[in-house]
Amino acid sequence: MRYFVAVADELSFTRGAEKLRIAQPSLTRQIKDLEDELGVRLLDRTKKKVTLTKEGEFFLERSKRLLGLSDELIQGVHELDHKVSHTVNIGYVANPFHRVLPASLTAFEKEFPDISINLFGIPSAEQVTAVKDGKLDVGFVGLLEPTDDSNLQFLLVGSHKAVVVMPRSNFRAKKGTISLADLAQTFFVALSEKCYPGYGRWFKLTCERLGMRAKIVQTVDNDSALIQSVRSGLGVAVNIQSDLSRALPLCVRQRID
Repeated sequence: MRYFVAVADELSFTRGAEKLRIAQPSLTRQIKDLEDELGVRLLDRTKKKVTLTKEGEFFLERSKRLLGLSDELIQGVHELDHKVSHTVNIGYVANPFHRVLPASLTAFEKEFPDISINLFGIPSAEQVTAVKDGKLDVGFVGLLEPTDDSNLQFLLVGSHKAVVVMPRSNFRAKKGTISLADLAQTFFVALSEKCYPGYGRWFKLTCERLGMRAKIVQTVDNDSALIQSVRSGLGVAVNIQSDLSRALPLCVRQRID
């Protein structure tokens, strides 16, 4: 049908072939096959010119209309595919370990302004399942340990300095840095696994590498509770470097890895 329209518009097989960028014999064959299928002559051909028959004029008008609808349909499908495929679903855990997320989203938006982002606050383990099921494209899972699942890929996207949080009255508070090993006999206030996925395992393995066993006296769900527990003298805490340094009368010191 497109071949016929090209010839009919140009009233020339030669110019029609050039327009379509195909060989003229192939174009002539296609038009003849179309006429044979319809059982009517669409074009009158002489050595000097090509003209449309009445059937050809009728067929040309309808062909252009149908081809226009076809182009519109194809464009609509592509636009729909563009909208669907250019949306990224991201899972995250709302805790201090994901301060990297806002910066990542800002950079992503500048690089890919036409791509939409959907954010879902989901626990780390559930994010892994959602990624495997195709419900999420990527998940920020905090300190969750990578698995051996060949269908998943784990990447390090950010890191934080660890700090020790303790009362200013503690004699170690005057030091510029504190070794975690120096706190082997100290009670710790820890962050809960529910709200800070992977923290417990990370802290345990860190202590084990130093040949010490962490004596955790209390587990809390957020920074405010951690500050209150340390302020009350229940123990010290290891957290990421954050605004905890403003929580007087606490002393925050970077620890030595």
